[in-house]
Formats: sequence, structure tokens, C-alpha cells
Amino acid sequence: MLFRSLQIVPLLLLASALHAETLRLSLDDAVRMALGKGTQTALARSAEERARIARTEALSGLLPQADARLLRYSQSINLATFGFTIPGQPPVVGPFNVIDGQIAAAMQLFNLAAIRHYQAVQQGVTASRFATEQAENDVAAAVARLHLLAQRAQTQIGSREADVALFERLLKVADDELTAGTGTRLDVAQARVQLARARQALLVARNDRQNAVLALLNAIGASESDDVELSECGDCVAASKAAALPPHSYIETAMRNRPELKEIAARQKEASLAYSAQRARLAPSVSLDFTGDMSGNKTDDLHWTRRIAGVLGVPLFHGDINANIARARAALHEVEIERAQRERDVEQDVRRALFALDIAQQRVAVARESAGVAEEALTVARDRRAAGYGSPVEVDRAQDAYRQAREDLIAAEADAAAAQFDLQHATGDIRHLVEKQP
Repeated sequence: MLFRSLQIVPLLLLASALHAETLRLSLDDAVRMALGKGTQTALARSAEERARIARTEALSGLLPQADARLLRYSQSINLATFGFTIPGQPPVVGPFNVIDGQIAAAMQLFNLAAIRHYQAVQQGVTASRFATEQAENDVAAAVARLHLLAQRAQTQIGSREADVALFERLLKVADDELTAGTGTRLDVAQARVQLARARQALLVARNDRQNAVLALLNAIGASESDDVELSECGDCVAASKAAALPPHSYIETAMRNRPELKEIAARQKEASLAYSAQRARLAPSVSLDFTGDMSGNKTDDLHWTRRIAGVLGVPLFHGDINANIARARAALHEVEIERAQRERDVEQDVRRALFALDIAQQRVAVARESAGVAEEALTVARDRRAAGYGSPVEVDRAQDAYRQAREDLIAAEADAAAAQFDLQHATGDIRHLVEKQP
């Protein structure tokens, strides 16, 4: 039974592999899928929809309101309750039937508190729209980094596969030299150690790629059973260009572009209008009321009556008004504090991103120089070994140095591209990845 189960496992794995699809992803494709299926943007759009619903609700307070009712009931009245006494008649009159059709309508002609409340809610809609843009920018930046990490891992796999192939050839050379009597067992042992180390590094790279791909698939809402084939990132080419403008230019761009700052500015206007709305509750309001009634005992003796009234309302004493005014004033003050802090945070983001990009650029330059030097050293060591002057240890060290230099170069270039995306996110320029999506 156990043997049969062990036979089924490979078949299940094979079936799973056959059903898995290869998803070809460019950076634009990944961003588009994340914006369409990602949780963060979906929640932001839901919040924006709720803000629009609140605006419609606030607008209804300024629109005419109308109700209609049709009643048919049997009623009796105790005249003594109202102080009437009819000689020879019982105090209770009825029961008698009544048919009553009513229409009631009301309209705010002037209500400053309701107007300010609607304006405040309108600013809330604007703020929620900027919050959605912020979520989209965050998603675009996160997906760009995940796409970059997956590409970096793929590049490392290619580099380490080349290392494995190289050390397999060197092991064969060492075995041949040992067989021919020109080599030693130490050379063979060292070649085997290098090959095992390269294979282990290859497994690590494959694991890193799988983790990066799973994170990317999760971010874009795709099936995590799919394999991914990544296309080259054209936007990553910009990472090779250093920041050419002074820091204050990037800070000004961020202050102008970042949706977080636009959102908090709209929130401040919303809080200011909400404060005005609470204060406006102390002002008089003017409304128009209409009531129409058609009633009678039977359908053939219905008579029409109506009432039209202009209403001037003046609040004389409401204990909650002053409390609500104080609460709205405190909320406005909190938003003002938050806006000042958010501006400082944005400036800090830009300066940190500029510093990280500058360091990353320097690392790339040093890594390229180191890779060139290591490659030249490896060539010299191989030539010395071929000429009979060098030792296998010298070649081994040169090969390790060259492998490490290539790893450092791959990491430095990936970090430079990530730093470029971070700078674009800090200045709000990451928006171009969102706006060019269909």
C-alpha cells in the first residue's frame, strides 16, 4: 500500500506541473495586474466609493423632500377629553370611517450649516481620490521592486549556472591531470569542493527566485502555481543615471506631485469646512413646508385642504452645538499638525532616496571596477598555471574572487535600480507607471 502511494506522488506532481502555466510578465504587465486585482488598490477604491455615497447623502439635505400617504381607518372620539358635552348625546362619538390622502413636502431655502457640510464632504471625496492615487503609487513601487528582485535572482541563477559548468570542467581537468600523473589528489579535492560550493550557491539562487516570484504573484493577484517568465525592465535603465539635479529641485517636485500631500491638503479643507458647518448651526435657517390633505368619510365626499408655510428657524439654546464646534476646531488643529509632519516626512523620504541612490551609484562603479580587476587576475592566474609557474591554489583564489566580484556587481546594479524606483516614489514620479496603464 505504501509503495502504491509512493507511485502516485510523482504522478500528482507531474499533473500539477502540466496544469501550471508560464506567465510572461513585463513591469507594465505586473503593475497593471496589481492595480486591477491587488487588495490595496481595491480597498482604496472602496473607500473612495463610500466617500461619494456620503456626498450624495449630504446633498440630499439640500434637496426637496416629499412624502405621500393614503390612510383608511375607523375612529371614535371622546368629546369629553376636549371639554365638549352635547346634551342628550354620549361623550364618545363614533366609530366612523375616514379616508385620508396626505402629501407633505419641505425644502431648505437657506441653511448655511447644511451647505458647509456638503462642501466638507465634497472635499472628503477629493481627499479619498488622492488616497487612491497614493495606494496606486505604493503598489506600483512595490511591484517594481518585486519585479526587480525576481530579475536579480534570475540573473544570479544564470551566473551560478555558469560557475557550475566552469567548475565541472575544472574537475574534469583535475581528474585528467591526476590520471596523467601531472596532478595531485589535492587538486581534485579542491575542484570537488569548488563544484559543491557552486551547486549550493545555485540552489540558493533558485530558492531566492522562487520566493521573489511567489511574492510578485501574490502582489499582482495571479495564481501562485504559475511559473513566471520576466521580460527586461526598460525603466530600470534609468537607474544607471545619477541624480543630476540639486536636492531642492527633487523636494519641490515631491511637494507638487505626492498624492499624500494633496490628500492632507484636502483633509484640511474638509476639516475647516466642517468647523464652519458647526458654527453655522447658530445661524438662522429658512425653509418652505407644504402639507396637502384630502379626507372624508367616503370616496365621494373627499375634500382638499392644504397648508403652505415659510419657516424661519433660529436656534436659541442647544447644548450640543458648542461642544460640536469645539470638537471640530480640535479636529482642524490635528489635521494642520499632521500636514506639517507629512511635509517633513516627504522631504526626509526624498533626501534619504537621493543619498541611497548616490551610494548605490558609487557601489556600481566600484563593483564594475572590481569585476574587471578580478577577471584580469583570473586570466593571469590561469596563464601562469598553464605555463607551469602558478599553483592550483592561486587559480582557486582568483576564481573565487571573480565569482564574488560578479555577485557584488549583480547586487549593486539591482540595488541601484531599486534606489531609482525609491527616488521616483519619493518624488511622485512613479506615477508614470500608473498613468500609462490602459
